[in-house]
Amino acid sequence: MDQIIDYTNFDQVLSDLHSLNQAIADIRQKMVTMCGVSYASQDARHIALEGLQCDIGACGNWIKTLMSLKGLSQEKYGNNWDAQYRKLIGTGLTSGQAEDLMLDYLRNTLITKVHFKIENLFNNILKALSASPSKKGFWNISNAMLQQAGIPTTGPEKNTLSVLSNLRNSYHANGMHNNDSLSIDIDGIRFEFCKGKKVMCGSWKHIVVIMRANISVLESVLLSNKVVNLKSEIPDAFSAGNP
Repeated sequence: MDQIIDYTNFDQVLSDLHSLNQAIADIRQKMVTMCGVSYASQDARHIALEGLQCDIGACGNWIKTLMSLKGLSQEKYGNNWDAQYRKLIGTGLTSGQAEDLMLDYLRNTLITKVHFKIENLFNNILKALSASPSKKGFWNISNAMLQQAGIPTTGPEKNTLSVLSNLRNSYHANGMHNNDSLSIDIDGIRFEFCKGKKVMCGSWKHIVVIMRANISVLESVLLSNKVVNLKSEIPDAFSAGNP
């Protein structure tokens, strides 16, 4: 996907990633208060949210590490910093090319893992509610989850989930969008997917905006009446150690 960095510097990206993790922490605290499910439990809701925090935190740590190596090289080696920086990160490419590849990898990996964790969380909750859809696929799973949460399946919440899904699906086609065209504005940022064309809404700013919007949807789902009333621990197959 095209990498358009809308931020002035990566300190702003790191700050926004931190704010995303704080928003997730706030949801977890509300869950503890409203559902009585402790942080120490292996409840699928906590497992998913903690996993999101780990992924977002790890992404921020790698960005900080890369930028620190660059800053240290500039400070220590003066005019020869570029060669030493490339040596430190182990690349034969130019420093700019290497940074683009590494940061592109981080963005793509983050959006993929976030999407998978949301999908797995929805599956676990729907199973606990005995409401798993008969058809597979994120479209059907998200519709079923929104219905159980009392949220319309044709409103902004569904659009938010669909944008995330379309970003992730584009990786199957090396960054191309092969489904029907789609154009959605979220928090003043345009997400446009044109059938048969390269996805151009994958900048850091886009990623932060869509993750923030999805975290908001997660809060609405997790604090909905039916989900809050699931007082017993919702199992997660992986954390339970099931083969």
